[in-house]
Amino acid sequence: MFVCPECGASSPVAGSCTADHWPLAPVGDDVLLGTTVGAYRVARLLGVGGMGRVYKGVQPQIGSRVAIKVLSRECAERKDLVERFFSEARAVNLIRHESIVNVLDLAHLPDGRPYIIMEYLDGAPLASAIEGVARSGPLPLGSVARLAVEALEALDAAHAKGIVHRDLKPDNLFVTPSGRPKILDFGIAKLLPELGGSYTQTGSLLGTPHYMSPEQASGRPVDYRTDLYAMGVILFECVTGSKPFDGGSLFDLLRKHVDAPPPRPAMIRPDLPPAFEHVILAALAKQPEQRWASAQAMGAALQQAVAALPAEHWGPLVVSAGGAGPRTPSGAGWDATAGRWSHTPHTTPTPPPQPGYPSQPGYPAQPGYPAHPTTVAGQASAPRSIATTGAAPGGKKAMGGVWIALAVLVAGGGITTAILASRGSSSSPPITASPPPSAAGGPAMQIASNGAPPPASANAWVTYHALAYPGWDAHHVDVDAFIKWARDQARQAVPDAQVNRIDAMSVYPDGHADLTLSNGGFVSVRFLSPSHSKRDPSVPIGAQGNWKCLFQIIATPQTGPFITPLDGTSCEGEQATPTGPACTTRQLWQHMLAKNAPGGNVVAQLDYMTVEKGKPHEWFTSIAGTFSERLPDDCQ
Repeated sequence: MFVCPECGASSPVAGSCTADHWPLAPVGDDVLLGTTVGAYRVARLLGVGGMGRVYKGVQPQIGSRVAIKVLSRECAERKDLVERFFSEARAVNLIRHESIVNVLDLAHLPDGRPYIIMEYLDGAPLASAIEGVARSGPLPLGSVARLAVEALEALDAAHAKGIVHRDLKPDNLFVTPSGRPKILDFGIAKLLPELGGSYTQTGSLLGTPHYMSPEQASGRPVDYRTDLYAMGVILFECVTGSKPFDGGSLFDLLRKHVDAPPPRPAMIRPDLPPAFEHVILAALAKQPEQRWASAQAMGAALQQAVAALPAEHWGPLVVSAGGAGPRTPSGAGWDATAGRWSHTPHTTPTPPPQPGYPSQPGYPAQPGYPAHPTTVAGQASAPRSIATTGAAPGGKKAMGGVWIALAVLVAGGGITTAILASRGSSSSPPITASPPPSAAGGPAMQIASNGAPPPASANAWVTYHALAYPGWDAHHVDVDAFIKWARDQARQAVPDAQVNRIDAMSVYPDGHADLTLSNGGFVSVRFLSPSHSKRDPSVPIGAQGNWKCLFQIIATPQTGPFITPLDGTSCEGEQATPTGPACTTRQLWQHMLAKNAPGGNVVAQLDYMTVEKGKPHEWFTSIAGTFSERLPDDCQ
């Protein structure tokens, strides 16, 4: 039997298809080729993975194409894998985002194997573009940012529904001919229990090792921030052509995710803007709390980081199965004011909204940082396994991926146990479970043996702990009062603390902020300590030093206020002011209204910082999609 790979028509003899003249292909031992699944003819095999196969399907009457994902017979006999298979359809149906591949139907074949019918995509996985870097040169930074921003928008929609992908990688980011992303394979997505995600078990390792967050690699519970870490790895790979971590063994690779600081991508790609590097390194922070507050916040920072890139960085990102490089630049860029991708690059640089996360994160956990809570029950009862789910249709691993069964590394325990135990011999402090959250729902406070926060002294440095703000209400935060309170708290911790930067989201004209209006809502004040800002003379100039000179007091709806060090961020070139800003938020709003900002029921993002060394502090004010203005801090 022979089948047309274009329309799916079958014929008992070889030759060409009478409908579209394509050469007929032999069916071989694949019993699905040439048959009908639902309303679609099975035209050809697109890819094979450890959990099944993906086929091209064609509707005979109208010629529409779909991808048909079929679970293998072996996997279909396991209820947990069938549940994982169908969770993809549930997750995608809940999210319904244009940058996530659409699932059209799910059912069972006559032999009992489950299948999913999905939209058919032209293009290729992002992995193809990365593979083409060696032949075609670096990928254009603007195009990479555009792709990532749109993928982050889709992730933000997923996270808002309580869905965490958990296996983001270049194989699961499909690039369409127009250069737009489609996220694939929510097959191991973590759904909230009420959404049908009860199969996910604490301590199991699911994902692809090169893109695993430290909490995944060590078998701890994960949340949406594990997707942000994976996006950081993907961005690192896109801009440099290499992964931040590799290892001679799986154990070594996972341990690096947990322990090792990532290399600076700008050392590999010198034309990478510092703000772009900041986005990547903040996403790669070891502690989830130090990463971006949300996918939306990460995407906003990335938009701003590339706003001033020249036209040659804005060519559409076009890939093929052969890994072709980017197409000739067309001068497309992100218009930060309009919130759309425009045809000319934005020429006025706008600083990235950096919510105080380290610009060089990824250092081993410092004393005083609470580790992500770990559930240890059952960790020693079974070997760990890692599932790598499949690539996009047309790739070599179009579905399911490869199951890597890990032998038990230590008697009675799996790879998680071995990684955690091995940390005792390294110079980094071990991962331990954090104390329970505070009554206010904020981060657990790190306390001294006498039950109080560590005392302040001239040489003391801050430790991560929750702060008690009188009458805290995330729906109504007086921003000016918060800044004054934060300044007082900072000086109790570090006497010479000076205000370095302020970020406040969702601020109304009367000066109060409702942090719940954004998925990544926060207000933060960053401080610099002059006495801690001098370079250690034993560290060579140009080396990456373990700085301890910046810290921040930040509040989010989920955590409440807390103080955290920003260790690893150099203070060379940073500026600060002992008194803080001269303008209040209400005065800023009056200046904004005078410059035709919309008034009434509207909120703005306010950022206080110095862009150039030696220049005074300024405010950067913006209202999404409608207003953006740079204002001097010169109020009386």
